[in-house]
Amino acid sequence: MWQKSLLFSIMLMTATLCAWSQAVKPKKEAEYFFKLGEAAFITDKLMLAEAFYDSCIFISPTHFQAHFSRAIARENTGNPEGAIIDYSILIHLNPEFTEALWSRAVLHFQLHHYELADHDFSKLLKLPEVETNAVYFQQRYPDSGVSKVATLKTMRAHIYNYLGMVANKLAQYDQAFDYFDEALSIEPDNADILVNRAQTFETVGNLTSAKKDLRTALSIHPDNLLAKYNLARLQEESTSYNDLIDTYSSIIQDTPGFPEAYAKRGLARMNNGDLNGALSDYDSAILYGSGDPVLWMNRGILKLKLSNPDGAYSDLSKAIELRPDLENAWLNRGNALMKLKKYEDAVQNYDVAIMYYPDFAMAYFNRGIARYNQQHKEIACHDIKKALELGMEQAESTLRKMCK
Repeated sequence: MWQKSLLFSIMLMTATLCAWSQAVKPKKEAEYFFKLGEAAFITDKLMLAEAFYDSCIFISPTHFQAHFSRAIARENTGNPEGAIIDYSILIHLNPEFTEALWSRAVLHFQLHHYELADHDFSKLLKLPEVETNAVYFQQRYPDSGVSKVATLKTMRAHIYNYLGMVANKLAQYDQAFDYFDEALSIEPDNADILVNRAQTFETVGNLTSAKKDLRTALSIHPDNLLAKYNLARLQEESTSYNDLIDTYSSIIQDTPGFPEAYAKRGLARMNNGDLNGALSDYDSAILYGSGDPVLWMNRGILKLKLSNPDGAYSDLSKAIELRPDLENAWLNRGNALMKLKKYEDAVQNYDVAIMYYPDFAMAYFNRGIARYNQQHKEIACHDIKKALELGMEQAESTLRKMCK
């Protein structure tokens, strides 16, 4: 009898050990892949790291640290949407996980998901101020580790600053000023907050207050590049071209990859008669900001001034490819075609410019000239008359000369 009892006990123990080993094995495998992911992350092999994290999460879908590490890897490999998914899973697992909530909020802002960013930043303000709640002010990078960690309590100024920027983007300007004021009441010497409030002042047309905030920001942080850039931009009308060139040169020296500074210096050089210097600046601006259609358009206009209609046509076509509703690009591509004596094509470009901007006097005028060159005098005169009606005074002399 005791033999049967012993046999039963052995069988039960064996079954229990098998069940335990089946449970432990996946856990060990998940940890194995996670550690491989961390090793790859540290050596800057982010795509490989993400693949290992994928394997870990496939085995253990709620592996908290794997989701967090994968989110950071995804951010650094240009996959913010994937990072948001991981942060959302982490927030579902722990609604008070501030690192994930902060990171998701910032990504929503960067991706122009302003309502979602507003929700996340507002939620951060409602979390309890626990000193152990750490917020990654800047995310972890393989070559530097976490650049700065602060408690949620010390991050309140930054949260209000982001809420102000969000409200500005949502055209809630009074709310934006309230948020910026709250942020400055916590950190009155934060130049970045002053720069952001200045941008909102500029948006509502209060340039005096905008300039005041920018000057204050520079008194706190003389090397704040955005404050320098925006103040120079707002003071362009009262500043000589040589001084503007010097200012933007200083900004470029500090930040060589700042496309807007090259573009502004290029414009100042063009207005100062240095067309080749301006072209060099626009080349650099496009090198660092090739996705900006306005840069391509402005370089195309500059190439027209340099008697390079083929180059102008190419640049203006790129601008239109990036932003089809950019009416000035259609106008100037029409001008390039006019230089190439392709009048029918020029007319078609002016047609599109007028489609996007029905009161575009210059487009009517130039289309009239193109049609006149096609010997379509009657309809050409109609266009030039329309340009005059829209307020283009120089069309009057052309109307008298060409349309007696």
